[in-house]
Amino acid sequence: MRVATAEVIRELDRRTIEEAGMPGAVLMENAGRGAARALREHFRGVLQHGPVALVCGPGNNGGDGFVIARTLHEAGVATEVFLLADPQRIRGDARIYWEVLQGLDIPIRGLKDDGISEDTLEQWRGASCIVDAILGTGLVRPVEGLYRKAIEAIGACRRPVFAVDLPSGICADTGRVLGAAVNAVCTATFGLPKRGLYLYPGAAHAGRIVCVDIGIPGRFLEEAGILDEILDGPRGIDGLRREPDTHKGTYGHLFVLAGSAGKTGAACLCSGSALRCGAGLVTAGIPRALTPIMEQKLTEVMSLPLPGNDETLSSDALTEIMDFASSVQGLAIGPGMGVNEETERIVRALWVDVDVPMVWDADALTLLARNPDLAGRQSAPVVVTPHPGEMGRLLGKPAAWVQTNRLEAAMNCSRQWGVVTVLKGARSLIAAPDGRLRINLTGNPGMAAAGMGDVLTGMIGALLVQGMDAFDAASLAVWLHGAAGDRVQQAVGPIGFLASEVMHALPGLFKEVMEERECSPSD
Repeated sequence: MRVATAEVIRELDRRTIEEAGMPGAVLMENAGRGAARALREHFRGVLQHGPVALVCGPGNNGGDGFVIARTLHEAGVATEVFLLADPQRIRGDARIYWEVLQGLDIPIRGLKDDGISEDTLEQWRGASCIVDAILGTGLVRPVEGLYRKAIEAIGACRRPVFAVDLPSGICADTGRVLGAAVNAVCTATFGLPKRGLYLYPGAAHAGRIVCVDIGIPGRFLEEAGILDEILDGPRGIDGLRREPDTHKGTYGHLFVLAGSAGKTGAACLCSGSALRCGAGLVTAGIPRALTPIMEQKLTEVMSLPLPGNDETLSSDALTEIMDFASSVQGLAIGPGMGVNEETERIVRALWVDVDVPMVWDADALTLLARNPDLAGRQSAPVVVTPHPGEMGRLLGKPAAWVQTNRLEAAMNCSRQWGVVTVLKGARSLIAAPDGRLRINLTGNPGMAAAGMGDVLTGMIGALLVQGMDAFDAASLAVWLHGAAGDRVQQAVGPIGFLASEVMHALPGLFKEVMEERECSPSD
């Protein structure tokens, strides 16, 4: 599913009006009638318990609300309209539908700038639901004045809210709360879903999202250029289906450089998850002193004992590492690796000289951030998988800034470093250097636990060595990782499950997904 920015939506509307000859009023009619259908479907069981209270601004969002009010009235649903402006401020297409309302038996109440009266609050508390038609995609600064008072009052009424296009107060592009925002249980969005509906905190305000077709020609949608995508399914998984006449060499050899004293678990999780995600062969490159420990933990994964000190790899291992890297199809680098001068020399050489696809995580990213001169100098496709702290180091920003500006951070990282970026967290983002962006919907808070990132790194590495493009490999791995976590959560409970359990859930998930797609193939 594709999603759009506010700018893309404005351009689509313009082309539809100017090039396709469809009046803006028709688009507004289509939007309002479609939203009214979605409202009646979603609130089917409660509409008889009171009137629908439509809280409308004077702009196009309010115009959509006027159409909804008329459509509900025509269907026999009791409605009341509350206008947050002087009627003289209503212009354009919204004015047409405001005038239509004047000839109907629909109560219309104007609200004053000095606040929301107790009488109005009582009416809203008695409504079956409240329609938020206050502010739309044009909002770019914090909400204030009567609009903010209305948004806060709607929240205080504790009635179910239906949002028109997006919840008022949410930035259409980033999902940020601009001062105050409506909490909806359902949002009817028009033409294409807005990016901010799927990014937190906006995602927590949107509720169920219904996309309403308002008549934008399909050709214009196809010509809209780069659009964000929602990962609502295992995109690309059909490419992993296996022919009978194959062997382990067919599915790639992943070289994992991970682990140090006290962090052997990271290497085990990364290596094991690569096998669970379909890599034919996996070799873990580890300090020689840790080999006995790792070989007891790992059975199917091979090990390559390398020169090191008592804790981490030594730069003396570099020749062996580069020789071995030339014989495999991909590398996974970083989990538990250590961040001393020795490992820093190793990662500098790997970044510049390795010519097979790589995924970088954890300590490797911390070391990379110390070497900004390496940006763009890699010899192969690279996927980086930072959490907010690691992302902050790569960009020279605080982690708090990253969390507030997740989309900007992911896209900047991809552009500056020339990599595919996976910014981990709720609604993980996958960004490509060419501007493509995917937003993942799988996963749950129970996955906020040690080792989950190590599992994801191994999964991405496995898909890379099986021949997937870096952007697609990162996207599919992120979806599968979250879906496996959801599967484990459903089986054992919301918290306390382990990264190893997510890893071991992968074969069953592959079975389930592939069988479903055999019954109804789609991508």
